[in-house]
Amino acid sequence: MQASSPSVEDQSEPLQTALQSAKAAARRARRSAQLRMDFIARGGPDEAFPPLARMLRGGRGGDVRLRLMLSLLWFQTDSRRAVPLNYPSQAWARLLGLDKPETAGVRRVNDAVRWLAANKFIFVKTNPGSASQITVLNETGDGSDYEPPGSAAQRLRDKPAGPKHLYVQIPEQMWTNGYISMLKGAGLAFYLMLLEQYGPGRLDEDAPAVWISPKILKDRYGLSDDTRTRGMKELEAFGLVTVKRQPINPDDFDIERIRNTYTLNIDTIQEPAKRGNLA
Repeated sequence: MQASSPSVEDQSEPLQTALQSAKAAARRARRSAQLRMDFIARGGPDEAFPPLARMLRGGRGGDVRLRLMLSLLWFQTDSRRAVPLNYPSQAWARLLGLDKPETAGVRRVNDAVRWLAANKFIFVKTNPGSASQITVLNETGDGSDYEPPGSAAQRLRDKPAGPKHLYVQIPEQMWTNGYISMLKGAGLAFYLMLLEQYGPGRLDEDAPAVWISPKILKDRYGLSDDTRTRGMKELEAFGLVTVKRQPINPDDFDIERIRNTYTLNIDTIQEPAKRGNLA
């Protein structure tokens, strides 16, 4: 049974605002945001670090850049092309649960918009006297026009370029249940990494436990072990992941090593976000 929403007394003002905004946004957005796996991980050692790492490592404000980019993708409801968005910065600040959304929150959103535009994730058209128009570009940051990955993967399924459009889906409950406003950058990054580990499409059955070695963390995701540790603890505090110490044996003749394994609790996101005692 789905848990009821926390009472108003249990919620901070930014979270209350974010939940109200997300409820309204869900009527205009997708049931789940589609995200190319190449956003999360790079395909080979010769490729640049993926956008996920670039956003978090690009100086202050990485978590706002990441949350805003995912939110822009959540609003991409056209099956063929980008949907231009004309919402004011205050609206995005409220959706992301930023403090002082009318002032400091607006500045943080505007900083994120400038960074995303400079790095070819979005195109911004200014409209004097009204909100700027934001058009998403391909979320891999190559500057090309946006086509939803589901449509592109289907169109190119028999072509060599098809695998570049494999994607994962972020359910709308990431927004409507408050996770997008409560998770920090490391926690959200680790959640996306686990989605990428499981592969494209929805998780329709119990997710298996996975192990991410330090080499894979560095070479594939471009993230530090500190980011993994902080992200793991945050997801564990919210009940989104179960962490177990298990033996990892590459083959029968190697020395047994005990490592953390992670299981994504796919049903938890269907419930209102609630931080436990582990954070």
